[in-house]
Amino acid sequence: MASKESNLESNDSASTKKGAKKTSTDSLMDFLKGIKGLSDAMQKRVHKVLTTEGIVDPRGIRAFTQKELENLPGITDATASLLFGQFESKREGSMFLSLEEREQLEQVRSKILTGAKELDTLLQGGIPTGTFVELYGAPQSGKSQMCYSISVNCLLPKDFGGLEAGVVWLDTEGSFNSQRLKQVLSYYEYTYNIPKGKLNTDKFMVAATRSLAQIELALKEAGKIIPGNNVKLLIVDSLMDPFRSEYGGLGELASRQKHLNRVLHNLMRIAEAYDLAVVYTNQVMANPDPFATAMDKVQPTGGFVLGHASDIRLWLRRATSKIRNQYDAPNARRALITDCGWLPQAECHFSLGPFGICDVSEEAKHREIALEIGFDVKEEGSQEEEEIQTEFATLE
Repeated sequence: MASKESNLESNDSASTKKGAKKTSTDSLMDFLKGIKGLSDAMQKRVHKVLTTEGIVDPRGIRAFTQKELENLPGITDATASLLFGQFESKREGSMFLSLEEREQLEQVRSKILTGAKELDTLLQGGIPTGTFVELYGAPQSGKSQMCYSISVNCLLPKDFGGLEAGVVWLDTEGSFNSQRLKQVLSYYEYTYNIPKGKLNTDKFMVAATRSLAQIELALKEAGKIIPGNNVKLLIVDSLMDPFRSEYGGLGELASRQKHLNRVLHNLMRIAEAYDLAVVYTNQVMANPDPFATAMDKVQPTGGFVLGHASDIRLWLRRATSKIRNQYDAPNARRALITDCGWLPQAECHFSLGPFGICDVSEEAKHREIALEIGFDVKEEGSQEEEEIQTEFATLE
């Protein structure tokens, strides 16, 4: 497997193996110097424009369309064409891949564990990098808690099943809690005796993005920090909240969806350029159609634009009382794959334990460990959740 990965590495990655390690900015300047027809003065001007826009690595050019580059100040149509021409000339081999080559590419993609083995099995090994994953559900269904868990599993050393990679978190609701993340981290430190300082939390970066302008600014800034921190996970919690607050009523729906599409395509290009997973949480709304099926009574917000963008859609909700009682897991939840191009529609159970996501059979054990450490253990859930559970009892 390692040999396959090395064959698929970019030229920039390979260039850092020999001699002194070059910074992302140096790599970009070397890229510009290789463009015939671009004067030294123009190289410096383009370098300044690109770094201002968050491109500090040649791969970041893939996060822009040629038209978007042409619209940047100081970059002409001819210069944008030269940039894309140079980028394509660095590509090894053909744009087209055989079935075997495509399969090989998919196999070497990293997968981020969720913390629950049953859920990882449902996802065929975890959340793959280079994909869009949507987590939707009612309040307290476990969306944010899953984000904490996958963040920690991305940070963890490879010896413990992690990717030893960076995480970028966009907090649109102001709900991110650093102490909660540390609680999830403490489980691995306590259980696996991971030495202090072994978990590189410096590679976890969070930005408060309460408005759409801040989201777009943060994505531009992310382009500067992703290459140097080996970021493999970008979280947006939650994606639709700023859109719903800034665009109100049916009269602005078309404008909202157009703006949403632009942000999603920006995220897509970042995910493709840096081979990272984009995970976003989403709110739900009630379907007033009296003839709707039980599953269709709750729908994720964002419409078809968001639905088409998501590679994996996971509906999170509270588990049945039968499951909660059977496993002594009051915080048990269930995850249903409602849409995915390569995974079947299927469901599994997991729990919201004191240390994040875990298997329902492990929740009681995690409560005991939490008490040993001195954590306050309480049940999660609410009357609202119970009402939702009753309303959709037909799904049980």
